[in-house]
Amino acid sequence: MGSQTTHSLVFCISVVAVLMLQCLLMGSSVAPDHDNYHLIPVENFKWKDPQGFAKCPASSAGQEALKPGVKIRLDHIHGACSPLRPINSSSWIDLVSQSFERDNARLNTIRSKNSGPYTTMSNLPLQSGTTVGTGNYIVTAGFGTPAKNSLLIIDTGSDLTWIQCKPCADCYSQVDAIFEPKQSSSYKTLPCLSATCTELITSESNPTPCLLGGCVYEINYGDGSSSQGDFSQETLTLGSDSFQNFAFGCGHTNTGLFKGSSGLLGLGQNSLSFPSQSKSKYGGQFAYCLPDFGSSTSTGSFSVGKGSIPASAVFTPLVSNFMYPTFYFVGLNGISVGGDRLSIPPAVLGRGSTIVDSGTVITRLLPQAYNALKTSFRSKTRDLPSAKPFSILDTCYDLSRHSQVRIPTITFHFQNNADVAVSDVGILVPVQNGGSQVCLAFASASQMDGFNIIGNFQQQRMRVAFDTGAGRIGFASGSCAA
Repeated sequence: MGSQTTHSLVFCISVVAVLMLQCLLMGSSVAPDHDNYHLIPVENFKWKDPQGFAKCPASSAGQEALKPGVKIRLDHIHGACSPLRPINSSSWIDLVSQSFERDNARLNTIRSKNSGPYTTMSNLPLQSGTTVGTGNYIVTAGFGTPAKNSLLIIDTGSDLTWIQCKPCADCYSQVDAIFEPKQSSSYKTLPCLSATCTELITSESNPTPCLLGGCVYEINYGDGSSSQGDFSQETLTLGSDSFQNFAFGCGHTNTGLFKGSSGLLGLGQNSLSFPSQSKSKYGGQFAYCLPDFGSSTSTGSFSVGKGSIPASAVFTPLVSNFMYPTFYFVGLNGISVGGDRLSIPPAVLGRGSTIVDSGTVITRLLPQAYNALKTSFRSKTRDLPSAKPFSILDTCYDLSRHSQVRIPTITFHFQNNADVAVSDVGILVPVQNGGSQVCLAFASASQMDGFNIIGNFQQQRMRVAFDTGAGRIGFASGSCAA
């Protein structure tokens, strides 16, 4: 009996040990699985109140001065602090549809760049009622002495900054007073033979800048919008700081999809962009943190100078692309979904064929890369009921009967081992109220374009830092309010 008892005891101990080992192994496999998924309340995808009735937060966050540099508030055009926000009961579906319409126009603008920044390749009809054509985010800057406020679209895909100016041959309606050069003591037009005007010819592909001895510019966007006027110099004020002799376009003839804004702040890489012109003062450094797309009360910030580079950022080098010198290209080495690296040949992603862009909403991936991403995402969400596609989005779900959903993480792997995880708010976009149609916020690019675009929807809840002096872009995750 003693021997049988001993054997039984040994057997029981062995079984317990095996079970404990299995639990430990299961625990070790569950932990990474938990890390590679987001658990999101479906309430987050439900539209509540029209954004036009939301109140602008009273906090002055984002307005503090940096040394040397400055930080100012940045708003989504539909945000509560935006003068361009809808004042009627615009539905979520209407706002999303407008965003996608602008996205298609944005792609036409990008495509036009390889045949000259100011040559349009599209004859898209201008759509009345659309607020802004090629931009989603706005800041307030001052022009002149004394400074007069102008609401500007920020655009990393444009170099030339311009605003509407009097006298107007053709000006659209804007929320701020149209700039009057005669009221500024620091305004001056540029002569035709000046070095800066010559820069307009050589760097900006503007072949005929001379008119009656003065320097003129003309810019035509791929969505059909345009601006034309005097190429001039003025004092530009951002927050508590100012920059003198800033070369910009003083537009007397302006048409298109910029209604409400005063013009555009060019943040591209060519010599006449704001980062290039102010490089001696700010080192070619600027950053933005975008407000949440789905929150009408969320605000972001735009900063310039040394203080704009977060200490926690991971950096990837900028890659030159001679066909598109304005845009910020980086090397995308791979993509992971739910912790699993997708099998995408390096030749598909290319060393320098990915643009980080402020003006495109939805990330576009070359077909083979996008197909791999959506196939993996679908396999990891196969328990969710599908919904019909919407516009450019072909992977959609009906979450109306769920209280929360479990979706896989998505991570970009850039050169220099810079791994950037997309925030949980940057993966799915709601396109119908109530969660009945929620879609993967990625789409296929055209194989003929030959490039990927990291859109602003995927840049939510991270500070994106452009350090042109060091030839790099940094990404720091976290809330814009931090």
